Amino acid sequence: MTRLIRGVIALAAGLAVIIQYWAFLGDVDIGAFGATIRFFSYFTILTNSLVAIGWGAMALAPDSRVARVFGRDSIRTAITMYIVLVGIVYHLLLAADHHPTGVSWYANQVLHTLVPAAIFLEWLLLSGQRSTRYGQVLAWQIYPFLYTLYTLAKGAVTGFYPYNFMDVGALGYVGVLVNLAGLIIAFILTGLVFVGVGKLQARLAG
Repeated sequence: MTRLIRGVIALAAGLAVIIQYWAFLGDVDIGAFGATIRFFSYFTILTNSLVAIGWGAMALAPDSRVARVFGRDSIRTAITMYIVLVGIVYHLLLAADHHPTGVSWYANQVLHTLVPAAIFLEWLLLSGQRSTRYGQVLAWQIYPFLYTLYTLAKGAVTGFYPYNFMDVGALGYVGVLVNLAGLIIAFILTGLVFVGVGKLQARLAG
């Protein structure tokens, strides 16, 4: 049953990414290569792609090296934190200004609502043995930190920023850094909460 649930989640995330990519190609006029680079500049897309790959591997090839990596409690907890924050940040900061239509609306709901909720419930209820430590929370910030550096560097060259709270052209570097500081705090606090929940689960199970 666990493998089936993970497979369904991976399929939903993967299909939603593909549908959004297809729609994105039709919405921008910068060529397929440029559109692909821009599409995979979104934290939402990258993180849902991680879910599709990792949870797909755990469902279809649980003994593979990829599945073993994604199956580690620390890795699963980190990705769960990322995807949950994808949903929270979208609905709090971005949804009011984002109005997809047609099939993109459905894919958008999967990427920002259904997958984050499903991954959280899967992590909470199908957790297995907990081993994550509070000290690992800082290491989990490497992924969003590298994403931020890449986004700001690419934006400085191209002028494109995937999210309004990272738009240096509109907010300036000071404004963007203030926003990013808030997000960093949110990531760290959320990570600490996840570790705390995991430790509570381990204590209750023991």
